[in-house]
Amino acid sequence: MQCPFCNAFIDDDSRHCDQCGKEIFICPKCGKPGKGKMCTTDGTPLVSVKDKTGTPQTDIKAAVQVSSIPGKDSEKRELHLVNKNLGLDIKIEKDVLIGRTSGDYVGIFSKFPTVSGQHLQINFDLGKGWLATDLGSTNGTKYDNVPLVPNQPQALTDKSYLIIANIEFYIQISSINLAGKTGTVRV
Repeated sequence: MQCPFCNAFIDDDSRHCDQCGKEIFICPKCGKPGKGKMCTTDGTPLVSVKDKTGTPQTDIKAAVQVSSIPGKDSEKRELHLVNKNLGLDIKIEKDVLIGRTSGDYVGIFSKFPTVSGQHLQINFDLGKGWLATDLGSTNGTKYDNVPLVPNQPQALTDKSYLIIANIEFYIQISSINLAGKTGTVRV
C-alpha cells in the first residue's frame, strides 16, 4: 500500500508508515488508505488499521456532545466557527444562513468575494446535532478537507474543520444547561 501522507510504499499490514511514522487509516468499505476522517472515494468514515485488524483499542472513548442527545431541551446549544488568523469567532445558537449578500453574517462574509451570496446553511437537529449544508455555492464548502455534496446535510463534530470557500474555521461545539454547566458527556 502507499502511505497517503508521504506516498512511500509500505507493507499492506502496516499500522504506521515506515518512512514518516504517521498512523495509517483505511476505508472499511473500499479498503483504500486515506488521511482525514472520511474516504475521498465513497465518503465512509476512515478507521485505524489497528481497528481493522481487530486489536482492541482501550484508549479510545466515544465522546458525544450533550447538545446532540435528544430530549435535552433545557440546554442552550452553541457552535463556534473560529479563525484566529482573521480574528473571527462566530457564535451560532440557531439555524443560520451564511452568505456574502444574504444571511445572518453578511457583515462578516461580505468582505470575502470567494463566498457565494447564499453559500451555506447551518442548522441544529435534535437527533443529529449541528448540520452544515452547502447551497450549491460557486467555490464550495469542505468538512475536514472533504468537499460537501451540494444540498446534502453534513453532521458537524467538535474539534473539526469547515472551509467556506477558502476560509478555514475550527469548529467548537458546546452546550450549556440552565444551571450554567458546559461540557461533553462520555459514553
